[in-house]
Amino acid sequence: MIKAIVFDVDDTLYDTKPSFNQAFNETFNLNLSDELMDNVFSNYTQQEQLAIAESNSDSNIKLSEDEINFHSLHHTFKRFDLNGLSQETAAAFSEAYQLASNSIHLFDGLTTLFNELASKFQLGIITNGSNEVQLAKIMKLKLHHWFGRDQIITSEDANAKKPDPLIFTLMNRKFNLRGNEMIYIGSSYYEDIVPAKKAGWETVWYNNHQSPIADPQIIPDQTVKNPAELRDLLMDLAAQVD
Repeated sequence: MIKAIVFDVDDTLYDTKPSFNQAFNETFNLNLSDELMDNVFSNYTQQEQLAIAESNSDSNIKLSEDEINFHSLHHTFKRFDLNGLSQETAAAFSEAYQLASNSIHLFDGLTTLFNELASKFQLGIITNGSNEVQLAKIMKLKLHHWFGRDQIITSEDANAKKPDPLIFTLMNRKFNLRGNEMIYIGSSYYEDIVPAKKAGWETVWYNNHQSPIADPQIIPDQTVKNPAELRDLLMDLAAQVD
């Protein structure tokens, strides 16, 4: 029986696309159509997840955040035959993307749902990143109303980062629950679904970029593709508890 619901933050509880689009347009000024911008954003995100997975694999390739950003942009610019990418503009985009993320807000409808979920489950957050950056996002999203500091584990707290399953076992100990009593909801197959499954958790993949399942041995328990499906899933979880 599920007793705790734990969430990723970035691109799971809020939409990163507006921040991406703002930073991309400010940096590169290419005046792309809405459809092309959607494709650019999805391709960048998919390449970012692939690069993160490769960097965290057993291979000798270890990429920094700047290198992952440049790789994702380079692949995207090449695929869509875009101009204007350099190391300098890639760095400027990364900085603008971070700055634009100051305007984030929760997906519609989650506020009411969190009120109900908090009365029925233990709620938690596992997120990669520094305490300064991730806790600032949590405050901007007003998640502190439902998630106390003792319900949040950042990679800085754990001295480990997803996809290391250690960060999930730390949450097991914090909540004093077994893996099969926990469910994790995240947007990255490599950083969220794979390690959570290895830790014995149930998983929900928020796959809004239509990314493929890379390993047929590791399948999410459920998959949702947009905020409406995510809300429906959370409502179903709440309805299962009297």
